[in-house]
Amino acid sequence: MNKYCLFKGELVNAAPFRPGYKGSPHYVVNVKGSQGNIFKYVVNAASDEVGEDGNNNVYFYKDVAFSDPVTDTLSALPLGLHTSGFSPLDYWQDRSLLDIRRMRPIPYSDADGNRMDVNDDISDALSIDTSQPPQSLPYDNGSGEPQDRDFYPPSETGVIVYGFGFLFQPQQDGLHETHMNQGNPRGRHWKENGAFQDGAVIIQRAAGYQALFTAFQTQRLPTNAGGFPVDDAVPLPEFIRS
Repeated sequence: MNKYCLFKGELVNAAPFRPGYKGSPHYVVNVKGSQGNIFKYVVNAASDEVGEDGNNNVYFYKDVAFSDPVTDTLSALPLGLHTSGFSPLDYWQDRSLLDIRRMRPIPYSDADGNRMDVNDDISDALSIDTSQPPQSLPYDNGSGEPQDRDFYPPSETGVIVYGFGFLFQPQQDGLHETHMNQGNPRGRHWKENGAFQDGAVIIQRAAGYQALFTAFQTQRLPTNAGGFPVDDAVPLPEFIRS
């Protein structure tokens, strides 16, 4: 993995994930930096692996009144990319950041149309207004085959969004891994484990801060000082129930 980083940008628009879109489900947030360039954050709306309950729902928590020392330095940072000068996030070792046991499995869409899915939670935090006409823009999910997606505007101006994660490679025009990056069992994500490199999205609006935290059912807790699951670690759903 490349260097863990933070990008601070002003919200431009966002595209909730829709069932007809290609590739793995991600909610896409467009922000602009100090030069006015568009930079993307992608937030997992579903997992690429099935959990113990047979579905691929992410575990998600939205803190609607986020208050933590990590915000002390955020407002003073200039817009743009930062690889130092900010507090790195760790869901497990920094117990003031969030209570992991408050995370719940949430789908990216609800068959009955209720406002109870990941798309809605993220849109609400960002003030994205999906009742407005969207702008159709090409988005490349890494497959090399861009597909048009519907991007909606925010209802508020001056929304600042902080993305914690890792840069897209090789284009470096966005962030992914905006989720917990530790506790992965042996397999395809084992090498991604680490301490104080967890991803998240923090939103600063006039009313204060909100924070979006994402993890996966297959990740295990507790973890050791290196971010790897300890011998008796259990999958996240079991840990939350304990």
